[in-house]
Amino acid sequence: MIRISHLPFSELGAAHFTAWSRIQSSDSTFDSPFFCPAYTEAVASVRDDIYVGILASQDRIVGVFPFQRGAKGGRAEAVGGDISQFHGVIVERGVPWNSDELLAACDIKSWVFDHLPVTQTPLLQQHHWVGESPFIDLSNGFAAYCAHNRKSGTAVEQAFRKMRKLEREVGTLRFALHDSSDEVFQALLAWKSEQHRRTNVVDAFQFEWLVNMLDQIRRIQSESFAGLMSALYAGDQLVAVHYGMRSGTVAHSWYPAYDVAFGKYSPGLTLLLKMSEALADTGIQRIDFAARQQIYKTRFMSGAIPVARGVVDRSRLRACVRRNADLLRERVRETPLATPIRVPVRMLRRVGKWWAER
Repeated sequence: MIRISHLPFSELGAAHFTAWSRIQSSDSTFDSPFFCPAYTEAVASVRDDIYVGILASQDRIVGVFPFQRGAKGGRAEAVGGDISQFHGVIVERGVPWNSDELLAACDIKSWVFDHLPVTQTPLLQQHHWVGESPFIDLSNGFAAYCAHNRKSGTAVEQAFRKMRKLEREVGTLRFALHDSSDEVFQALLAWKSEQHRRTNVVDAFQFEWLVNMLDQIRRIQSESFAGLMSALYAGDQLVAVHYGMRSGTVAHSWYPAYDVAFGKYSPGLTLLLKMSEALADTGIQRIDFAARQQIYKTRFMSGAIPVARGVVDRSRLRACVRRNADLLRERVRETPLATPIRVPVRMLRRVGKWWAER
């Protein structure tokens, strides 16, 4: 019989962390750095709403469910909210669990999930949308990745041409796989904030907790989890930065940014290739992207991981409202009218969240 309890992250002990790491490392479903205890620990260090559900069998921990409690306490979401790009119940294979029992034991009314591995079969009926999270396959090395990409398109070759042009016209290229300097970190924040303003997107970096969390993760350098802040210079000029994370075998592309003054050279793509080559040399097998539609991901991806978005709710009415709002939003995104009606779509999302908190 599976017993479920929950604790604030701050009350976890050594046994919890040992079990968490053991379960995660034993199943490739959970090889993303977002499933690492160190990621949740970094978020919990700057937020006080991070909890962990504990699944146990005969006093042996067989699963953990890290989650962030909503503002009114009744809704669970991914640790870090929208910045999290993989989420789920980290549980041993073959362990039976029930979503309704999980919610009740964690004292939550609903759980809104995104980027959930579709292999989490107890949640199949709660999927509102299933898509793909693209990745770069480095399991056979960087050269093999480039050769495979050249067979299916010209993205890598074009990026190499622009790389040579950048070096020829601006200056000798210098690359660092991880540069934890304040100069590089501040450039990342400034460039991403400017990008958000330019594209009319809410600037996530206005939130102090997020900046503090990123500041902390860039300083973590362990074998099982590390921050990655890669930098590309042309001559003495910093032209691109990439902020990500890695587990033991998988890196995640999180926040790429570049100096728009050098946009014609696509320095971000040069950095992506440099980073991929260096990570392959360190033993990284895969670089994950988020499941968001961006052209460069489609052009550089090797494959994709099926992921789902949806909601589990102890109220069938709330679940129905949220499902209909999500389905309508996805249909709108697929139409030519998606941009003009972006604001009404956001309102639908807020309606769904409001119902989830009731």
